[in-house]
Amino acid sequence: MRRRVSREVVFVKYYEKGSTDIAADQMAAALRGRGIASRALPAGELATVRDAVLVFIKRADLAHLLAGRARGNALVIDVHDTIVFRRGVRWSWLYDGMIFRNRRGCADFGRGRPGAVVIPHHWDERYRPHEAGERSLRTAFIGDSRSWPFGPPLEGVELVLDDWFRRALAFNAHLSIRQPGREWLYKPNLKVATAAACNAVLITTRDESAREHLGDDYPFCVGPTREEAAAGVRRAADAIGGPEWARALATLAAVREMGTLARITDLYVEFLERFGTLAALPSAVASPDLVPSRQ
Repeated sequence: MRRRVSREVVFVKYYEKGSTDIAADQMAAALRGRGIASRALPAGELATVRDAVLVFIKRADLAHLLAGRARGNALVIDVHDTIVFRRGVRWSWLYDGMIFRNRRGCADFGRGRPGAVVIPHHWDERYRPHEAGERSLRTAFIGDSRSWPFGPPLEGVELVLDDWFRRALAFNAHLSIRQPGREWLYKPNLKVATAAACNAVLITTRDESAREHLGDDYPFCVGPTREEAAAGVRRAADAIGGPEWARALATLAAVREMGTLARITDLYVEFLERFGTLAALPSAVASPDLVPSRQ
């Protein structure tokens, strides 16, 4: 571990997209709300940063890691979903800390390192409880088009690919389909967190992140094929308002409570304090408006 100094927290971004929205901009704002000096910064502006905790979002260039270490910075990688697409964490031996988004990812790639932790994603605070009622099933897939696995939409499922925060109000159920393989093992928990934020039932594959947050007895699990997903939507339509529906909502209410930005910020502070005293702002400031998260 590096020498203990008072450190600013700097989230390092190589691009502007969903992963940097939620893991850099929103977390930097949350830390500032706790009175901790924190900001999100493009990688090209790192040359003046010294003795900070650098939290690289999803990737880092070797030159930036070596230069960052030479300037006395502690180096952390937020792995996010990169292990879905890569065989491992590049330059892993250079990091003082690693953030994984589910237990399976940490077990497979943290390999017992003392600096490896699991911190789930928080739910985006601009989501609100839905307004769809429980008279009939209204199901949405909320996310990017590239994440939808089935081509044409399923009957009874609306694809919500934009304007998520407003449009989510119209749905009492969300659909999450992860495909077998690395996506099944390592994809983060954002779909679960979003359904919880909306007080919506989640119809989901039994992937590792879903199991971790919902348990093995969650009632609305489906297989990854189009036919299995369609059958799961029909079963949820028959169950709406009944005992299984209520049990699912109770499970998701617990997820909502555990996944608030405040609770996840607690985990960040506990983790980041391993690298030194966190530098304080001159005075605590209110967090600015948050930016959208991707699913």
